Amino acid sequence: MNILLFKALSIVLIIAAAFAGGYIPLRKSVSDGKTMILLYGNAFAGGVFLGAGLLHMLPDASDNFSQLKLSIDYPFAPLIAGLGFLLVLMIEKLIAGDEESEIIKKSDKFPLVLFLVLSIHSIIAGMSLGLESTLLEGIVIFIAIISHKASAAFSLSVNMVSNNNPVNKIKKSIALFSIMTPAGILIGGILDNIESSNISIWFEAIFDSLAAGTFIYIAIMEIINEVFEKQSKRKEIFGFMVSGFSLMAIIAIWT
Repeated sequence: MNILLFKALSIVLIIAAAFAGGYIPLRKSVSDGKTMILLYGNAFAGGVFLGAGLLHMLPDASDNFSQLKLSIDYPFAPLIAGLGFLLVLMIEKLIAGDEESEIIKKSDKFPLVLFLVLSIHSIIAGMSLGLESTLLEGIVIFIAIISHKASAAFSLSVNMVSNNNPVNKIKKSIALFSIMTPAGILIGGILDNIESSNISIWFEAIFDSLAAGTFIYIAIMEIINEVFEKQSKRKEIFGFMVSGFSLMAIIAIWT
């Protein structure tokens, strides 16, 4: 399959996944079985995000920095990945810090903060996919994105429902959130087509590094904390998480 066709297909599937996850909490009755499926899916996504960040995006970013043949011998990829991690941490913890969390959760600000954090991550991840020029690596990034998109939209929708936001406002937020990753893919695709190969490599190196940092943040700070909190089926959850990480480890053999 052509990489451009794959990116176009990815956009359609990512939007569909966001709508599917975001509209579930709007139904009057959500069964325990569906909730558990989303929980297991989120745990699997946590493993995928951790594996994609550590085993694919960070090494790819390091390779791209090596291609640039910089005069300074410095671990730029891990540095930028760390900055990406700290960027999301800053947005989430400084805007919605622990001291204000209870107040914010009771107001309309908390869903907005969650929307902002998820959207920034979605755009960065989308740009990383848009900049990708090889099909196999594109599939790796797509799997990481799609495996979490529905559960991220679900989390956002649940949060807005619990804060008694109007249904129309929730639907608009889900629609806007669903296009964040595709917007990133389009931006990345445009940057990838810049004639100067050096500039394209710079963009790919930087955004792969940023995406790696945000992927690791989402896996550790958001998913792992959330799926293990007050859950009885921890062995099953851990199993799904290991499965997601293992999938990324296996794919790394051929990339």
